Amino acid sequence: MNSIITYEVDEKDNQISHDAWLTQQVNVAFDRMENGLAVFVSNEEANAQMTEFKRKIHAKNNPL
Repeated sequence: MNSIITYEVDEKDNQISHDAWLTQQVNVAFDRMENGLAVFVSNEEANAQMTEFKRKIHAKNNPL
């Protein structure tokens, strides 16, 4: 039973630390936007960038 309690506490701590990290990332994004440092791209450009990123990852993991 003690291990179950420890697991639940660990899961709660992990959730809190993830929530804190996520809040920090959102705050950084808003700070960049407010300071004019954010770069927005169209949906088409974002998809093209993601496709290229995936291609590079696949090429790295599957060398010919």
